[in-house]
Amino acid sequence: MEFFIGLTFDPSSIHHTKIESFRKRFDSKYHRHEKLQLTLLPPFSIDFPKNEDFYKFTEELADVLDSQLFGIEQISQIEFNGISFSMGKKGILGLTPKISPELFYCQESLHSFLKESGARFKKSKETTNPLLPIGRFEYSDHLESAIETAKIEFSSPFVMNGASFMLYEKGPQQWVAKTNLYDFDSRDHFFFVNELCQKF
Repeated sequence: MEFFIGLTFDPSSIHHTKIESFRKRFDSKYHRHEKLQLTLLPPFSIDFPKNEDFYKFTEELADVLDSQLFGIEQISQIEFNGISFSMGKKGILGLTPKISPELFYCQESLHSFLKESGARFKKSKETTNPLLPIGRFEYSDHLESAIETAKIEFSSPFVMNGASFMLYEKGPQQWVAKTNLYDFDSRDHFFFVNELCQKF
């Protein structure tokens, strides 16, 4: 089985709306209903002899995130401060995030846990250079037009709030969101309720 771990974003922000508008115009995978996400851990393979093994694995992944993110509030705010592109078999255009030390340590902990669990990464680890894909292209002429548009629409740095850490599984046609490992909204609500209880 093949997976990767990504961070989704709060869809109510104006920046999320702007990116979705851009993707609708320039991303060839937008109409597959792929959700906007920042890949934190690149694709890896891992086998589970039993279904119970998979559920135990996801619970342990969630525990790693819980222990790393406990009490850290600002980690959900991700700043984007530039654009990047590559031209291989397919062109890819993305926004470059500023990775905080807390998020970096979170990536490192997840990567260590995955290696200990027997995960096999397809490529060399690139956890320190994640990219938010906003355009994927079959032909380079479309990529050039998208780059010029992105320079105008995303010229200034901006911040988006993370919504959740998701485990994605590779399906026949696309990656599918399999398990919500950590949800910022529910954690914020949990801490808020606890603070209220402690005051009374």
